Amino acid sequence: MKNDEHYLREAIRIAMNGRGRVEPNPMVGCVLVRDWRIIGQGYHTHFGGPHAEPTALADCTARRGNSPAGATAYVTLEPCCHTNKKTPACAPQLIKAKIARVVIGCLDPNPDVNGKGVAMLRDAGIVVDVAGEAIANQCKQLIAPFIKRTTLRLPYVTMKWAETADGKIAGPNGARLQISGAYSNKCVHELRARCDSILVGVNTIISDDPQLTARDVANSRLRRRIILDSSLRIPPDAVVVQTASGMPSTQIRCAMQTQSNAHYVARRREILQKAGVKMVEHAPDKFGRVSLDEVFSAGSFGDDSEILIEPGPTLARELFDLNC
Repeated sequence: MKNDEHYLREAIRIAMNGRGRVEPNPMVGCVLVRDWRIIGQGYHTHFGGPHAEPTALADCTARRGNSPAGATAYVTLEPCCHTNKKTPACAPQLIKAKIARVVIGCLDPNPDVNGKGVAMLRDAGIVVDVAGEAIANQCKQLIAPFIKRTTLRLPYVTMKWAETADGKIAGPNGARLQISGAYSNKCVHELRARCDSILVGVNTIISDDPQLTARDVANSRLRRRIILDSSLRIPPDAVVVQTASGMPSTQIRCAMQTQSNAHYVARRREILQKAGVKMVEHAPDKFGRVSLDEVFSAGSFGDDSEILIEPGPTLARELFDLNC
């Protein structure tokens, strides 16, 4: 129905207010409608806090003085029905509120929920409809990090670079060149603030000596800087090394040492670890570098939901080839 799409788009819009605060949970929005009028709405505001459905019910009853009985609930994600989490299940609360119909944007990929929330609502006599493909895809994009982490045990990857109109990312002979401006820099720091980790190659550290922090933002959940450095070429006086013991922390992904470089690697590792750098070894690829296949294997990033990669041209090309 055309009106269903309208209210689901409104639920998507308000769900996005939780971006950067709800992770690793998904962003979810809920709109309650009766007689084609919104009588309550809510979204998942922060990790560990109430979900969108009970927030919308509270908005309907406590703030607006309405009864949700007989209303239609438009929810971007299938209401949860399990108790293996921090907050009460949402499907039983919709049932208790006597909601007449629920329109769901997409099913929950979590096997504890997938289809079971729909079944619980229907068993209670509630009419349940799932959105058509166009809106369902928008709802899935809204929770893409949650879907990827749930199904593949991998974080959602965003890759960022600045590029001139003629396709250049640096000056002659790789010289550092300021391409972006104040507004795009602000957007980058906001993007960093929404991610769990930033990942760069060691050449970026050597050439730019960046801080890799989220600055001038209200809230940041950035907790880790990851540097791919196969043979530990990172300068000990680099900013990310000197600030490694703070937040965000610094982690180096290096290749397992060989007999030919064992002494150098051991000495450099000692220096870096004293500075607070965390070391992670990966099997080398055929060129002796950190294997990107292993770096981007299931579980390699722990519970990270989103990673921002700020690559140079070589790393960017390899990551596109890897299709990560």
